[in-house]
Amino acid sequence: MNKNEMLISLSESKKSDFGKKDFLKQSKEQKVFSTIWSLESEVNNGGFTQYFSNGSAETVHFLIEALKTIGAEKMAQICSDAIKVAFPKGLPSDPQKISNEASEFPDGVLENLESIDSKFYEYPDNLTELLFDFVSKNSKDFGEIEKTS
Repeated sequence: MNKNEMLISLSESKKSDFGKKDFLKQSKEQKVFSTIWSLESEVNNGGFTQYFSNGSAETVHFLIEALKTIGAEKMAQICSDAIKVAFPKGLPSDPQKISNEASEFPDGVLENLESIDSKFYEYPDNLTELLFDFVSKNSKDFGEIEKTS
């Protein structure tokens, strides 16, 4: 199994709280995994608009911290830019409000987010490598992860 396949397996296993436990009740390490897993799943499927619109909105307030925790500084900047474009008056405090606002983004915001989506798709930080390294170093939260190439 390669690292991406191992992360997929982890996300579906009992070792991960992703999609199984209320986000706010997860440990910091589990929140990091859940946030980055949600980000990649949603942005790769429908861009930042989808990430902000769906249940993944509950992770937005933790997003920059999660990316910086694994060393994804460039992706943190891209995501910070997306948040600023999407919510110029400031990020709403409630995930439902984030989703509601995202469902009503004006065309200009949608166009700007598409441009930021393109920067995300370039993957200036290898999230698979960084997230794999993170979960490997946090075996108390995720169990032992088999080392791969």
